[in-house]
Amino acid sequence: MRPTRFQDFALDLAKNSPDCGQARTLADTGVTKYPYGLSATASGREIQWQFIAQSRDGDKFTEPETITKAEQPISLEAVPDGGLPEERWFAELLARSGSEEITAFELWSPRPNNRKGHDGVTVFFADSARIYARVIG
Repeated sequence: MRPTRFQDFALDLAKNSPDCGQARTLADTGVTKYPYGLSATASGREIQWQFIAQSRDGDKFTEPETITKAEQPISLEAVPDGGLPEERWFAELLARSGSEEITAFELWSPRPNNRKGHDGVTVFFADSARIYARVIG
């Protein structure tokens, strides 16, 4: 999934989530340092995410996006145990979508040797693309 479509997807999920207050793109909040991202109010506080994309092998942004479906839709069972509340919230938000493109998640904070303050979620897709969703605020 390309970053523009992922940002729109995550924003739509957050806006329609009962446990989320306001949700906007980072650009809509005035944060222009990062091209893609989300700001959402969850658990009574604002959380900001930067989205960094790793395209699928051979992807060319000059061509229409090819969508690859996984063998089964993603579910809450795919969210690993542990992690920080903001990491779990974001992974669970995506997992509840039942997306047929997402295959797995990795939460960063429980990783051995994870740097302090380096928190987020890696989202893996059926087409080998990844989104690195980094908590920035």
